[in-house]
Amino acid sequence: MKKVLAIVLALAMLLSVTAAMAEDVSAEVAEMNTALIEAAKALEPSEVLHFETPLEITGMGVHFNNYPTEFDGCYYFPAIQSLTNATITIDWRVQDNYATQVATALASGALPDIINAGDYGVMNLVNEGAVVALDEYLDLIPNIVAAVGEDRMADWRQADGHIYTIPTIVNVPGSQSVMIRQDWLDALGLKRPTTIDEWEAVLSAFKEQDPNGNGVADELPYVTNGIERIRTFAPAWKVRSGLYPSVETGKITFGQIEPAYKDFLMKMADWYAKGLIDPEFAATDASTLQNKMTQNLGGAMFGATSGGMGRILNLMHEIQPEYNLTGVKTPMADDGVFYTDNDPLARAFVGQGAAISANTEHLDKVLELLDFCYSEEGNTLLNWGIRGESYDIDENGNKYFTEWVTKNPDGLTMDQAVIHYAFPSADAPVVNDYNARKLINYSLPQQDDASKLWADCDYSMLLPVLLPTSEDSSRLADLLNEINTYTKEMETKFVMGRISFDEYDSFVKTLYAMGVEEAIEIQQRTYDNYLNR
Repeated sequence: MKKVLAIVLALAMLLSVTAAMAEDVSAEVAEMNTALIEAAKALEPSEVLHFETPLEITGMGVHFNNYPTEFDGCYYFPAIQSLTNATITIDWRVQDNYATQVATALASGALPDIINAGDYGVMNLVNEGAVVALDEYLDLIPNIVAAVGEDRMADWRQADGHIYTIPTIVNVPGSQSVMIRQDWLDALGLKRPTTIDEWEAVLSAFKEQDPNGNGVADELPYVTNGIERIRTFAPAWKVRSGLYPSVETGKITFGQIEPAYKDFLMKMADWYAKGLIDPEFAATDASTLQNKMTQNLGGAMFGATSGGMGRILNLMHEIQPEYNLTGVKTPMADDGVFYTDNDPLARAFVGQGAAISANTEHLDKVLELLDFCYSEEGNTLLNWGIRGESYDIDENGNKYFTEWVTKNPDGLTMDQAVIHYAFPSADAPVVNDYNARKLINYSLPQQDDASKLWADCDYSMLLPVLLPTSEDSSRLADLLNEINTYTKEMETKFVMGRISFDEYDSFVKTLYAMGVEEAIEIQQRTYDNYLNR
């Protein structure tokens, strides 16, 4: 069913947002919804962009099951209409078999103005001649170009070197890495560890010196839910799991075939044998991990600022006021550098997002409308909502969210409430405002400090957004699906002592037999194309 929505199409990003907006709301919240919608409708036309003639644009995108059918309570829709005089009709589709649905639309020749490529892939649309390359129209989207910046222009381009989609830009410090019990460190007179040796000393103290004070040796120095979060220590050896550019050569390699990776795993196996790593790590899920931390057993963990650190600190605030978590960098390598395998500065682009149809009769206006979202006015609307309703400004000129968000009367969390009118922590055609996102995801000082600390690392082992050709992408996925399953299984066994490290050479030989060299070649070719854009 088609919906007429007063908004610039929030591209694939809006279409992928999954919010709690389908829940029943109280009468009080329903009344607030009505008031906010009326406030949106009452907005004066924008001086930045307002079409003299009403603009109607069509779109096609994925309608996820838990997204509200009628989009009730989405205040940015009528706000955009009031500001710009633009509406858009979206043909919502289900996610299942979406690629087939796109193919059917292509075959019919009846494409909308804007289309979410989804699983069909942007380059497949390009090969069909179905979408417009935006390179010649960058002068129509100056706000977007400025937001991307020269240093990220290559990230914006597809495998053929052209631009077809509109990015989401998330200039936000790191949102996940290692955190440690600061109150335990304080109780034992210890400092946050910076090297592998210091980490071992701290974890050993957690194991042996009863920092939880219950008189029982029940502490779990490092708790984790799988081998993936043990791998976060690998950069101390200047290696990381999987495909990445080597620190020494700059060329693509595969971590598990490097000698230093064996050294890393041997140290982790030693920690496991000493009881410094949770003996149940391979069978622990996210819920169990959180329980071990909130039961005053875990000393350190890998987690996110919001779902990990924030949730645990909020849960423990009343129960154990002294409970405290602090962010820690992954250990320093022997060259004095804090390498990381977690992107410390999220700079996400949606390479498989929505594109402009070659059939559109409104190309210039569609681009102007999209560019409006990156203007100061549009960016404020999509990050904060409507002043006096969803946010306001204090005497120092700082924006803040109103109590409808911070103390939602229907019990919605801040991130659930905010999605009704803005996208500070979600994907949209916008530059995410860190100050807005901070209030949603980093409301505690520990969270803000951790995110900045995690950002202050060297991320030369992290690859940029790479867009291989369709053929290379398919082949690489086939290779890595098997290889990654095998490495996860074998690394877990090595760490748990179920396999001797005498078998490591055989493990590497198997990786070669599974095609790891071909995977490296494909990734190197794609990386070279990126560097040469």
